[in-house]
Amino acid sequence: MADEGNASNAQNVAGNPNQVVEAIANMRLPAFWKRSPTLWFNYAESTFVIHRVTANATKVHFVVSALDEEAVRNIGDLLNAAAFYSDIRTRLISAYEVPKALLFREIVKPGGLGDRRPSQLLRDMRNSMPPGIGEDALKEFWLQKLPSNVTAILVSLDASLDELAARADRILDVSNPQSVDVLSKGQFSELTDAVSMLTQQVKSLTQIVNSAEKPSRSRAPARSDAQQPGEMCFFHTRFGKKARSCRPPCSFKRES
Repeated sequence: MADEGNASNAQNVAGNPNQVVEAIANMRLPAFWKRSPTLWFNYAESTFVIHRVTANATKVHFVVSALDEEAVRNIGDLLNAAAFYSDIRTRLISAYEVPKALLFREIVKPGGLGDRRPSQLLRDMRNSMPPGIGEDALKEFWLQKLPSNVTAILVSLDASLDELAARADRILDVSNPQSVDVLSKGQFSELTDAVSMLTQQVKSLTQIVNSAEKPSRSRAPARSDAQQPGEMCFFHTRFGKKARSCRPPCSFKRES
């Protein structure tokens, strides 16, 4: 199998080597999807076709480069010079693929939509639906996950399940502007904080400018009409011994 892949890749290189090398150099695989390994390998194989990757060894290298440590440990015994892409694919799908019955049980258990739209929820339920579950049963499980106001509208409609899912998307878009409200409130809160901070900064700058513009004034000593100790009162100062009045404190009496 490896020889066939290498031979096919050699023919492509011989035909137009520059284009093939450039296509492979620009190719990238996303990180391995542990919750959807089969879908990941389907995506990887479509990428291989687009970039004309046919060699077994090249596929192995690209797959391994997209794995984390845990996934590499799961295929550690397969990683050698004779590693086959098909063996690695089978091992990883077997290790991480959740049985459809278990996955469907997780999806239909009580609970709301979460972060999914009704149409996305329907696709997830349909992809994980085990054998024996028809469209009518799937519809009942799906309706139970929707908000009551949406279910009340859908049950009266005569349409396919996919059409109902599209209608449910539109109903939620119109009747549930919660995400827009949260975004607006968050932006308004940030704007209010910014305005408050700028106001405080302007106030502080104004105080600094005003204080810098005021001339420095030396405070004159306060005048006091109070008589200092050791001095004579007004009457004794002016009339001496002839003074008929005295206003204490007055040193005249002590000198006398």
